[in-house]
Amino acid sequence: MIRNERGDFHLNPVKIIDDSYLDKLLNVHNGQGTDEFEIHTAEPCIHEPSVIEVEMAIKKLKIFKSPGIDNIQAVLIKAGGTVLIKELYKLIIALWRKEELPKEWKTVN
Repeated sequence: MIRNERGDFHLNPVKIIDDSYLDKLLNVHNGQGTDEFEIHTAEPCIHEPSVIEVEMAIKKLKIFKSPGIDNIQAVLIKAGGTVLIKELYKLIIALWRKEELPKEWKTVN
């Protein structure tokens, strides 16, 4: 299914595709014409976490829970203060942009 120049959908795209149509559709020069198209993706747009969100997550840690595989207790993370929050934020943003977690983080106790 393809949309013609007027915006109508056609089941048989061969009837409406010609070189000039494809040139207008696919070749956008100098940012012109980009406002004509809407981008649809299967993934929802989720913004990067903020420093405040990291701080709130740290505050919500339960101090009487067993530590994970790294043996770092929640009380130590909470005691790290602003310095640790900023460093954890940098780490989280780097991983967010890379879109991949370290394999050690996928290990369950």
